[in-house]
Amino acid sequence: MEYPDNPGSKHPRKEAMALEAELKAPCVDAESKVKALGATYVKSETQHDVYFTHPCRNFRETDEALRLRRSDRLLITYKGPKRESDLKVRQEIEFEVKEDAFTLLECLGFKKAFEIKKARRTYRLGGLTLCCDSVDGLGEYLEVESMGDDAENILDVFKRLHLGDKVTTKSYSELMGI
Repeated sequence: MEYPDNPGSKHPRKEAMALEAELKAPCVDAESKVKALGATYVKSETQHDVYFTHPCRNFRETDEALRLRRSDRLLITYKGPKRESDLKVRQEIEFEVKEDAFTLLECLGFKKAFEIKKARRTYRLGGLTLCCDSVDGLGEYLEVESMGDDAENILDVFKRLHLGDKVTTKSYSELMGI
C-alpha cells in the first residue's frame, strides 16, 4: 500500500501525526468558570469510550492507549506514550471509522478492557480547547488541551481559575483506578 501523503512509502508521514498536550483538574461548576474567561461555546455531547488491550503487548506498561469513541460519530484513537513534560503530552492519531471497527479489532485479537462515559461541553479559548466533563463514577472535571505543547497557555487557564494546585496529567481511567 502506498500512502498519498508520502508517495513511494509504505508508511504515512510522521508530520501527519499530531502531538496533544493537556491537563485536567476537578472543577465544580466548570462551565460558568470557563464562560467567565470569555471562552466560546462549541458543542455538547455524550461520549462513550471503549478502551482495548493489545494482543501482543501491555498498553499499561508501554503507556499507550487504543480506544473507540462514540459520540455524534465513531472515532478510533491511538495515544502514544507520554513525553517528559509538566503537561500530559503525547502523540495522538484519530480518525472516523464505521461500526465494523469493533469487529475488526476483535478479529485482530484486541479485547475490550474498560469503558468510560461522560457528558462533555466543549469551549474554545484562543488556540485551546476547554472541556467541561461530567465523568460517570468520577465527577466534574475541566480538561484543557491543545495540539502541540502549549504549556504556558494551558497552565495560565488553571491559574486564572485558581485550580493550579489541583491539576493532574492522569487520564480518567487512572483517576478511577481502572
